[in-house]
Amino acid sequence: MKLALVIPVYNEEKYLRIFLKELQSQVRVLPEIISIVIVNDGSTDATIEIIRKNFDNLHLISHKKNLGKGSAMKTGLNYVKKRNFDGLIFMDADRQHNPKHLKTFVSALQNNQLVFGYRKLSRREPAARRLGNQLARFIFRNFFHIARHDLLCGFMGIKSSMFNAISWQSTNYGVETEISAIVGKKRLPFKEALIDTIYMDKNKGVTLLDAFFILMRVPYWYVKY
Repeated sequence: MKLALVIPVYNEEKYLRIFLKELQSQVRVLPEIISIVIVNDGSTDATIEIIRKNFDNLHLISHKKNLGKGSAMKTGLNYVKKRNFDGLIFMDADRQHNPKHLKTFVSALQNNQLVFGYRKLSRREPAARRLGNQLARFIFRNFFHIARHDLLCGFMGIKSSMFNAISWQSTNYGVETEISAIVGKKRLPFKEALIDTIYMDKNKGVTLLDAFFILMRVPYWYVKY
């Protein structure tokens, strides 16, 4: 397989150097990952400088302004679709996705079209995220007929045969949930892969307000897909 690794970033200077060092050590032993695509979503800190100084073997795409995670992922997907890749892996650069799990995704994509990462819910997870995830799982299990363990996890692998089937509209953090809605309504097969539960920053990621607006879009997704 020839896979691309797509990483959306936005103001990640706090953990980016360590993440890139960990990423390099893992990618070095995974010949299937032949391209690393970093989509800088309008960062205003030192993110771009850190990337350029610490990682030469990658393709950097930059948005002039912040468009949201869903838009950054779509930019990366469109880049990959125009090239001869067998699939891609999405992951975050804030160290909540451990690069050591890349080999699990690469292996799972050998025999699966779609692989979702998931974390075990525990008391270590911020309470708001834990409750939001549990509510979302209940809704999606009963209305979209998809039983994912972790609807908010953005660590995922997608084969090229699925690229056209999975096309989202969300520009922000609702993208992972919308992808689950698409997969559930279209009855697309998938596999789940357990990853470490890591929360580096309780104030980063999906907020209660984000979760509210995501849930408000559920009826639309139910009708659309």
